[in-house]
Amino acid sequence: MEQKEFWRLVESMGTEPDDDAFGRLADELATRQAWEILAFEDQLASALYALDTRDHARAARARGDWFLYVRCAAVSSGSSIYQQVLADPKELRRFARREAEPLLYVAMKAYERSTGDAWTHESPVSYESGSNVAGWGVVLSASCGPDWARVWVSASSGGFRWA
Repeated sequence: MEQKEFWRLVESMGTEPDDDAFGRLADELATRQAWEILAFEDQLASALYALDTRDHARAARARGDWFLYVRCAAVSSGSSIYQQVLADPKELRRFARREAEPLLYVAMKAYERSTGDAWTHESPVSYESGSNVAGWGVVLSASCGPDWARVWVSASSGGFRWA
């Protein structure tokens, strides 16, 4: 799925989607081939990953899962607003009291409805808060592994807690 199609689908929900809008998006995706649903998920993960930075977290005054949900709200507002937030982390502040967690489950619901199979897909990048180690200013050697990045983010951010 091309970025243009990803954003067309996201923008079909409007700039402040409610639960029904997320449901309609899942319904639309469920009519597509499995590879398209997986590609939608990968585009979403990439967009959320790009917003996973120390500057964005500070601007939103959000931590952990709430920071993820705030980033979802920015993505669900469409390409133009997303690009503004990506370029200027302070723009994320307007989403600090808004969340769009249901966006995280759209592709999974669509895939399971469309294929009848359980969701097992993992995107090439993680959208979990703290996963974008470069966005948090972390330089790690390849031998450290992803868990070290999470420990570093936890210790340096003064509040992230990882299970």
